[in-house]
Amino acid sequence: MSTVSIAQKQEMNHIWHDIIANLKGLSVEDVYNRYVGGAMRVRGNKGYVRCWHADGDTDRHPSGVLYLAENRCWCFRCGQGGSTIDLVMQTLNIDFKETVGMMSADFGISLPGNSREEREQAQQAARERTVRRELESRFKEKENNIYQKLATLHRAIDRKIAGIKTVEDLERVGGLYHVKPVLEQVLETLRTGTTAERLAVLKSESVRRWCKWQ
Repeated sequence: MSTVSIAQKQEMNHIWHDIIANLKGLSVEDVYNRYVGGAMRVRGNKGYVRCWHADGDTDRHPSGVLYLAENRCWCFRCGQGGSTIDLVMQTLNIDFKETVGMMSADFGISLPGNSREEREQAQQAARERTVRRELESRFKEKENNIYQKLATLHRAIDRKIAGIKTVEDLERVGGLYHVKPVLEQVLETLRTGTTAERLAVLKSESVRRWCKWQ
């Protein structure tokens, strides 16, 4: 009896070892796109992305690197990274067990002992997570596009103000002195504000009007 029990445990260990190996062997680019999303600049075998942690929205310059040939990652901003499993754990702030279960469901990898009902529930949960991540990814993409437009506008305003030489120039573009501090506050909110604060800024009439100036 004990021999069978040991054999079963060994077999189960092999199964879980293979599952984890399969998850770590997933394309790090696919895993990033599914669970993080956002712009990626690829150079050779490296993909440069923003920090994937909870406050990654404040990382305006790509600090994360995806090593595409090795399916690994590293963020030089926060000093964390690792395998595809580590990427998901750090992004969603969940533990190893939950991460393995979620990734297995999302990528169609069967887990031992799952009933049909459990598999269906996992698939439904995976579909809901996919929809939520797609919405979050679209929001991040739109937010980043607007930020870039406003940053460009801010630079243009700086140039206009620096070019004021005469009273006529001041009368023509002097109103930009009032626009600049408000625009700077908006950019600061988009860099460091909460999700609710950033959403309120994106919906504001001022931001809509400024984006039309581009």
